[in-house]
Amino acid sequence: MIVAAGQGTRMGEEHNKLLLPLGTSTILEFSLEPFLKHPGIRKIFLTVASQDRSVFEKIIPKEVVLVEGGKRRQDSVHNALLKVLQEKPFPEIVLVHDGARPFCSTELIDRVLVAANEYGAGIPVLPLVDTIRRITQEKTEVVERSELFAVQTPQGFLFEQLLYASMLAVENNWTVTDDASLVEKSGGTIATVEGEAQNIKITTPADLERADWILNSKNKLS
Repeated sequence: MIVAAGQGTRMGEEHNKLLLPLGTSTILEFSLEPFLKHPGIRKIFLTVASQDRSVFEKIIPKEVVLVEGGKRRQDSVHNALLKVLQEKPFPEIVLVHDGARPFCSTELIDRVLVAANEYGAGIPVLPLVDTIRRITQEKTEVVERSELFAVQTPQGFLFEQLLYASMLAVENNWTVTDDASLVEKSGGTIATVEGEAQNIKITTPADLERADWILNSKNKLS
């Protein structure tokens, strides 16, 4: 399930940021590519905002299933889960990926799938390298970063576990920032795998410049 229903307001664009050019394609097309090619992925569900649907239909492969997005990321994921539930048979494992991460590798997908199969849920993480400081009105203080990690996607889960967590969230009006938090809140445990430095999320114009640099570096190496 690839989440692509946001509007990307921090990019300063009037339309979905995933339609912005990256190299000779769009951000969205780059984000889809590793999942379309991966032998372990049976079907892709793409959440989109209603106003973007007609544009997305023109650029995505026909085998990708479009799903109506929600107001929040977790609402979009919930809608996609209900769509996946209609699959016969429904999958044992599902991955959830941010459409704004165009450089996910096959190896990262493999690591997440293995962790999800073995532990029920797996997410990629990277250790923080910057000094972290907690700032309040009273004081500022350095936070020990040795146990702090940045979380990426794709995140992998047993389908039934994520569906159960999402149903609970709707029932209890929970708000979370990612799917792993949702599973933990419902009583599940999360395994971590090594993330990738190039697996950036494009949120601001500066991120897009960095993505162009990464793509140019890849092209030079190939």
